[in-house]
Parts: sequence; structure tokens; C-alpha cells
Amino acid sequence: MSGRTVQTDWIIGIAMMVVSVSCAIAYYLILSTIYKDKELFRMASYKFMFFLGVFDVFQCFPHFVTGIFTVTQTVFHPGLAKAMGVIATPCYVTFTLLTIFLSFNRFIQLSSNTLELFFFGGKRWMIWILIASFIWLLFVLALSSPWATIRYIPDWYSWDYDTDLPFSKYVQKVEMCIEIGGIFVSMFFYILIINKLLKTKKHYLISKSYNAEIKVLIQATVITVYCTVLNVLWHNYSWLLPQHLWSYTALNFMWICNSAVHPVIYFIVNKAIRHKIGTKRSGTALGAVTVFEHRKLEKATHTDHTMVSVKY
Repeated sequence: MSGRTVQTDWIIGIAMMVVSVSCAIAYYLILSTIYKDKELFRMASYKFMFFLGVFDVFQCFPHFVTGIFTVTQTVFHPGLAKAMGVIATPCYVTFTLLTIFLSFNRFIQLSSNTLELFFFGGKRWMIWILIASFIWLLFVLALSSPWATIRYIPDWYSWDYDTDLPFSKYVQKVEMCIEIGGIFVSMFFYILIINKLLKTKKHYLISKSYNAEIKVLIQATVITVYCTVLNVLWHNYSWLLPQHLWSYTALNFMWICNSAVHPVIYFIVNKAIRHKIGTKRSGTALGAVTVFEHRKLEKATHTDHTMVSVKY
């Protein structure tokens, strides 16, 4: 492969290992903060963000291992390379599905109290997680079989499906449909969300509630936009990028850095998370409560003059 040297093997391999470990640590801090915060974790949107993050951070392990593959320029055993694909690709597909579910959740939560309770009330949010987990399992089984494989290729610094196997192309097409199709679905919901926020801004009496809704929207939108760019380039690189070693390398690093974008945007946008990580301050994160939830809290205060948490 043109442009590859022993020096670049070491540089790229070590960079993969450093970035994947850094992403995992950053994500762990964010996820643990969300999980421990009672106010944040009661919100369906943050539950989706949490599980989205879990599937995302699992990908850091195969990315770290592929750094070793790159430095040594060997996968040691074909089964090990296959195992890394079984971990990485199904987790990313599930991550993509959860971004779609998150966009739907944001739209429903802003649109209707009744629909929000119907789709996500009580424990119903778990149904969506189970659906995503079922798709994850299907991809795991497909890529674990002897008929389909995606594996890391050290001298390309990237991944590819083994087209010599009969079902690899079908698994790849299904993956592409989910990831590319999900772009348009999420985009549709976010257009509706933005339109609704612009129309209803003047009706919000509490500016903090509106600002909090915008913060959650920013987090969810950045996730979707980054996935959009990555998915389009990943599945259509031959149309949009020169077929060169460094194009493959850049796309692979985009995939690795996918696990860095989200904790960074969570940290920047959400003051409550920033406070808890920076100062280990106790207390609630009411600044992250959405407009819909704030209205329910306000109703509670009419009968009880204290701010009451809403349980789903």
C-alpha cells in the first residue's frame, strides 16, 4: 500500500491506542455522571444517550487492539481479527439505531404529553433499548458465522468486509441501509423539532427551560451530524475520496473519534455534568430538565410547595 512505512505503522498504531483509551476514559466519566445523577437519568432522552454511549464505548476495545495490529502488521490469528469485527460493527450499528430513537424521543417529548407517555412512559423506554439490542444480536450472529466477516487490515490501516465469503455483501448492505437510511429519518425529526421550538419559543415563560431544551437538542444534533458525515463517507468513499491509504486511515480515525465527539459535546453543553466532573459537587441537575418535564414539575409545586422530581 503506497505511503506505508515502518515509521507510519508505529505512529498510526500508537495513535489508535492512545485515542481509543482516551475516548473510553472520557466517555466513562460522562456515563457515570449521567447514571449517578437522579434528575438526568430519569429523563428518557438521557437514558437513550447513556445506552448509546455504552455501545459506543465498547468499540474502543477493538480500536485499541487494531492499534496493536497496526504496529505489528499482523492480526496474529484470523479468528482474533474476526472477533474484533464482531465487537466493533454490531455496536456501531446499534449506536446508529439509538441515534434514530433519540431523535424520535426528542420530537415526541416536545409534541405531546400523551404520546410521550404512550411511547416512553414508565418502563416503555426499555422496549426501544431491547429493539436496538436485538438488532445488535443479529449482527453479532451474522458476523460470527463462517459466511460473513468484517476484519481489520493492518496494511490499509482500516476495515473491510471479506467479499470472498458469500453473505458478507448482504451484511454490508443491511448495515449501509440502517446507517444511511437513519440519516434521513433523524434529519426529518430534527427539522420538525427545530420548527416546533421556533414556533413555541414565545410561549415558554421560563427561559431556563427553553435553554435547557436547546442544550439537549444541540447534543443530539451533533451526534446525528457527525454520524451522517461518517456514514456517508464510510459507505461511499470511492465516490467522494481518493482511494488512497490516507483516505482509509482518516475514515478509520473518524470512526475511533466517534467515541470522543459525544463526551466532549456533553461536557461543553451541559453545565451540570461539567460541574459534577470538575468539582464532584452533589445535588441535582435541574438545569438539564426539559420544558416538558419542567411543566410537570411546576404542576407538582401547586399542591406541594417544594420542587418534586418526576418519575417515569
